[in-house]
This record gives sequence, C-alpha cells and structure tokens, in this order.
Amino acid sequence: MSVPPSRAHSEVFSASQYGTEIPRPPKYQNINFFLVPTFFLHIIGLACLWALWYYLRFTTVFPYHARVFYCRDVLLYKPNFRPEDFNVYVSYDLLYVLGFCLPPLVILIGEIMFWLFSTKPRKTVLATCAEAKVHLFTRRLFRFVSIFLFGALITQIFVDTIKLMTGYQRPYFLSLCNVSISACTAPLEHSPSPSPQLACNFRNADELRYAWLTFPSLHAAFSSYSAIFASCYIYYMINLRGAPLLRPFLIFGFLGLAIVDAFSRINGYKNHWRDIWVGWLIGFAIALFLCYCVLCFQEVYHVVVQKTPLPPALTQVEERVSPFFSWFRLPRIHAPSVKEEYVVYEEDINPPHNDTVPRHQRNQDRTYEVTTTTESFHRTISPQQQTTYHYSQHI
Repeated sequence: MSVPPSRAHSEVFSASQYGTEIPRPPKYQNINFFLVPTFFLHIIGLACLWALWYYLRFTTVFPYHARVFYCRDVLLYKPNFRPEDFNVYVSYDLLYVLGFCLPPLVILIGEIMFWLFSTKPRKTVLATCAEAKVHLFTRRLFRFVSIFLFGALITQIFVDTIKLMTGYQRPYFLSLCNVSISACTAPLEHSPSPSPQLACNFRNADELRYAWLTFPSLHAAFSSYSAIFASCYIYYMINLRGAPLLRPFLIFGFLGLAIVDAFSRINGYKNHWRDIWVGWLIGFAIALFLCYCVLCFQEVYHVVVQKTPLPPALTQVEERVSPFFSWFRLPRIHAPSVKEEYVVYEEDINPPHNDTVPRHQRNQDRTYEVTTTTESFHRTISPQQQTTYHYSQHI
C-alpha cells in the first residue's frame, strides 16, 4: 500500500491506496437554471418578513388586547426599575446586536475553516451560464445565514403576535399605571371591562403599551433561538480531535449568554417566570426544527466507480486538496510500529444448491468488506469478474 505524500491526501477518499485507480468522471456542464430565481425569491421573502417584524415591533399599526386586571394585584406592584438599577441589564439594542451578529459570525468563521482545512470532495454548480460558477463555500454560507435570518424573524413575529393577542401586564404594571381605585368596578375591583386603561392615571401611551405586553419574553425567545442555532452548527461542523473541549466550550458559552439574557429580565421585574419559560420553548422549537428538518450540515455525495463508463449526467465531484496543506506542507513521521489494522468480513451471497458446481467457482461469488483505520470500501466479486467499488463521502 502506497503512503500518501501529505496529510491532506490521506483524508481524500481514494482507492489508489489499495492499488486501484479511480477514473475521473467526465466534465459535464451541469447548469442549475433555478439557482438565480431561487436566490431572488429568498431575498424578497426575507424583505417581507423584515417589514412585518418592523411594523409589529416598532410601530402602533397593530392594536393590542387591553386585558382586564385586578386593581390590587400584588404580582403587578413590583418596582419599575431603570436600566442603571439593574444588576445585569440587557437592552434591546444589545440583544439585537448579539442575536443577529454572533451566529452569522460563527458560521462565517466555520465555513472559512472548512474551506481551508477540509479535503472532502466539492461540487461546483453553474448558474445560468458556463462562466458563472457558484462554489460550495458561497452556497453553504448563503444557505446557513439566510435560514438563520428567516428563523430569527419568524421567532420575533410569533412572539410579538402572541404579545398583541394576549395582553398580559408586566410585573411593574400597576406601579407605572398609578391605578385609580375609584375607577375600578365593585365588588372585585377589576378595571373597567370595555377600556381597562381608563383605570390608569399614567397617560404615556407608548410606555403603557410596552407595560401591557409581557407574554412571552422576547429576550428569552430570541436569545434561545440564536444560542441553539449556533450550538447546532458548532456541534455538526467543528470536530477537532486535538481540542476536544473546544466544541462544548463554545456551546455552553452560547447557552450561558442566553440564560443570563433571559433571567436578567426576572431580576429587573420586567417579565414573569412563565414569560421566560414560554419564550425559551418558542426559540428552542424553531431553532431545532430549522436545524434538523430544513438544514443539511453534512451533504452526502455518492460516487460509484465501475468498469463501465460513467453516464454523462453524473454530477461532477472532484477530489480536492485543502488550500492550507497545499500552501504549507507538513512533515510526515513514519512509525514502523504503527500499522493500519485490517478487519475482513466474508459473507456468502446465496450460494447455489447444486453440488455439481466446482468449489473454486462457488468461492468467486462472495462479498468482502474491508475496514481500515482511515476509510472503508466494499468489494463484490461476481462470476463475470466485474469489480465494483462503492464510496460515500460526507461533506
């Protein structure tokens, strides 16, 4: 068995290590005519979601449900803290900056590292003409970032819609409202049913609207969504044997930021406990659905090599040497005591019951599975002496 010249070549899926040459698939101009229209449809869809989120969050176009409240409810008489009174205060500006910027930054760094260090096969797609090549790095980066932005906007739209429909008050609502007991109806001292805001002496409509919308917590939902999405990307894309603690360190770091962000709202009496838990569930569910049901972190390309010529419609998948290892060759150390382990399994394939068939001919109809420390392949020997190799590669 030949020794690869570099570490990069050792990770490339190749049967040349076993004495067999892989014929190169013929170059085929595989043009994807739906790539550009799909790109513009994604941009238009994200723009519509962004506009809807803007009107829900930053305008008063959509009315909210003014929920009737008990004028002596002790759960709504918490103090109305200012930002400087918080032990840990996370403003909406900081929430948006961290939530919208950190996961795409992690995705960008991960895709750059994947392009530099990975030696897996890559597939180039042509868009509308032979000169416009869209490489794997560009496609993966756009797909991950666009789906993340889609989920982030959907999370906030869901949260704001639930806020407007329920109209639950914040823990400091009565402190801000400066409720007038005389306006509360007997005998239960509830606020006026048609217009509960008439029981409040505080007349700032914007602050009163904000105090009326607490369920569920936007901080909890958006921070949990961003943390779970980034954690799923890190879990599936970062796998360094030399740094086993890097992946859990990053994952628990994102989860820790989300926990601090969510529970700081409890400390400042801005949200109830139920607001935090429901917000966490909404963000977690949306992120989990997008990561497991929509995204494909590990693309699988199957290359079948036979003696017969490959069909021209086969997608072109080429072996690739990592740019990092092409620019900087690392020295290799040969250890004679370390040998690759071979485990050979033999399984009969329905041998014929006719005893007149010679034994050496029956032995040709067998399947052999050879597994090494680096890769594996299946070899099937048929009576016609045709050899077939099956390779599967994860990207």
